Amino acid sequence: MTDTVSSQVTNAEEQANQVKKSSPQSGDRRFFKVLEYLALDGFLASLVLTFFFLDNKILITLDAAFLASFVFLALFNGQYFSYGDRIRKDEKNAILLEQTPGTKQRIKLERDNALNYCQQLIDDYSKTRKNARNFYYILQLATIIFSGVTPVLVLVDKLDIGAEWINWLPVIFPAVASILASVGTSFPLENQWKTANNIVENLEAEQQKFILGITQDNVLDLPDKTSETRQKRAIVNFVNKVNEIHLQQVQAQAQIEEAKEEELEEEES
Repeated sequence: MTDTVSSQVTNAEEQANQVKKSSPQSGDRRFFKVLEYLALDGFLASLVLTFFFLDNKILITLDAAFLASFVFLALFNGQYFSYGDRIRKDEKNAILLEQTPGTKQRIKLERDNALNYCQQLIDDYSKTRKNARNFYYILQLATIIFSGVTPVLVLVDKLDIGAEWINWLPVIFPAVASILASVGTSFPLENQWKTANNIVENLEAEQQKFILGITQDNVLDLPDKTSETRQKRAIVNFVNKVNEIHLQQVQAQAQIEEAKEEELEEEES
């Protein structure tokens, strides 16, 4: 019996190592992501130079090359690594199903899957928080800049500079500022950013509580059966709590969408 359990653990470890080897490494992910950003930076720099040297055909060629490289790397990073992540997840689930329920290796895999699930949600909400916050600040700053420059352009318009396009700026800048302000109010970026921030903090707190809770000395010193039972219960409670936090946001978002649809129906009627 002992030999059977030890052989199962050994096979599980070998399969886990194969999964790690077959999956995209984080170093490769960072390397291709850096290449993507370098291609974007090269395109922007070359584009700026092109405006100053319009007759230079080499710069135009570089613009096209950098843009094509950026698009290719962006698509490659999005498809290849997401595909690799799905393969790794499927292989880990297959290994998990092969393990005998109640064994230490099975509990370890369940614990790792629960932590990975929570970390994936944290990463998703962190990305949402970052994007919403950045867009919110960009829209606010752009609105302030376009609105603040407008009085200066009105004064410049009264001067006889001789450039006809300057006469259009006092009209264009307020229009752009109005559009940006409308976009900022139409999309609740500030609420989305703060909500995502609260969810990330709650998930991180639950994650830390789970990690510390199942590694306490009073749990590890218990007999094997009792320790495994408590660890499985801790995993179930942790996943349920994570799902509860996530589903609260999903339900709140669904209610917001329903309210918007009702408002549109009332306006149409």
